[in-house]
Amino acid sequence: MTAPFPVKTLFEPKSVAVLGASRTKGRPGNVVVKNLVEIFNGPIYPINPHADNLYGLKVYPDIFSVGEVECAIIILPTDLVVNAVEDCIKKGIKSVIIITEGFAETGTETGKNYQNKLKKLSNKINILGTGTLGVVNLPVFTSTYVEIAGLKQNGNIAFVSQSGIFTGGMIEYFRTHNFNMSKIVSLGNKIGIDDADIIDYLYNDGITNVICLYLEGISNGKRFINSARKFIRDKGPIIVLKGGKSPSGIKAAMSHTSSIAINNDIFDSIIKQTGIIQVEDLNEFIYLSKAFSLYNEPIQGNKIAIITYSGALGVLTSDQCTKYGLKLANFTEQTQKRIKEVVFDRNPANNPVDTYPATLKKGTEKTFITCLEAVMEDPGVDCAILTAWGSNNPDNDEVKYSEHLKDTILKYQSKNKPTIVAVIGEKDGIERQRKFFEDNNIINVEFPDEAPKIISKMYNYYHFKNNILLKYY
Repeated sequence: MTAPFPVKTLFEPKSVAVLGASRTKGRPGNVVVKNLVEIFNGPIYPINPHADNLYGLKVYPDIFSVGEVECAIIILPTDLVVNAVEDCIKKGIKSVIIITEGFAETGTETGKNYQNKLKKLSNKINILGTGTLGVVNLPVFTSTYVEIAGLKQNGNIAFVSQSGIFTGGMIEYFRTHNFNMSKIVSLGNKIGIDDADIIDYLYNDGITNVICLYLEGISNGKRFINSARKFIRDKGPIIVLKGGKSPSGIKAAMSHTSSIAINNDIFDSIIKQTGIIQVEDLNEFIYLSKAFSLYNEPIQGNKIAIITYSGALGVLTSDQCTKYGLKLANFTEQTQKRIKEVVFDRNPANNPVDTYPATLKKGTEKTFITCLEAVMEDPGVDCAILTAWGSNNPDNDEVKYSEHLKDTILKYQSKNKPTIVAVIGEKDGIERQRKFFEDNNIINVEFPDEAPKIISKMYNYYHFKNNILLKYY
């Protein structure tokens, strides 16, 4: 089933009502109204028969006492939700966001019956939820009850999750870790609006070109495949972290969002048909989404050059390249000649390029820049992994080198030859340098042996997109 009304009314409503607005500070029904007052420019109608005023807004006794409403946020006791949705339908409201929990995920007949009744209403009104945290679409609209101060939302990453509280935790992470999002949405039990509806909306939002999706089950496999394939073909990657892959995970999914976790073999088939990137854990989920948001252009091949000041780091990174199907590039004679100009005490054909102790004589900036330019001019190199240093108190030479390195990386990145920078060093120095590279759209990691997995996922994604999706779909 597709949404009966435009999904845009969930993200960009012209007016909103809050059924279950609360006078008690810290309660979800209070924080939702507070967040709306701070950012939403349209009419806001708090609904509570026992209150008169909330954050300077008139409070109304029921939904029929207010003006035209496009979206309603419902934070009522479970046994009142069905009637509230029926009232919203009578009122002509197009979308409801149901934050309330206590439906089929409880395993009780009462909860299942309530959910079944809502399911029957979902062809008359957009239902997001139940058990959802709602949407965050700054600076336009939010229905969430978590802190949003400091959250950046003028980026290109959308986060879509089947879980409510998990979404809340990720909002806290995003706003305190320099993530620049486009949209955030929690689907909850997916009574009405599902993954395919959201993907279709994001396809047309004009901003999003990376989707991070946490899911436990899929409502309609065919619709999901078609929507995902279209987005991946025309916009960018969909990175999926799937819950419920083990027997214990499947059981947990049933009690979490009432989802029947999709069979692993079936989901593998969906991946093969769409080009979805599946990740194994939250860490990979986060750093791969950040990588694609910083560099969303094709990686032409899988031949890698490694430049490091540590032989051990070069060995470890080489092992990971092999593990993930990458090849260490063979340098041309011209490339070897240029490397020999600065790395005088090593075989210039070596890859990884070990710059120490040559840096002591030629200097860090000259050594690394010369080597990076040499390998990136080599037609047999598709991508580089470079190790940089971060000092808590950088001197002028380190600052100058960082600027020069940034300019050199961006020069070749514009030619679809990216460099991933691993920053090792002192804590504050690492954080400063990583932010510097990130602010300049350069992929960076903490350790160089993390980079091959990123490159492999990105290369395989673009290979599938260019050779399958763009040719046959």
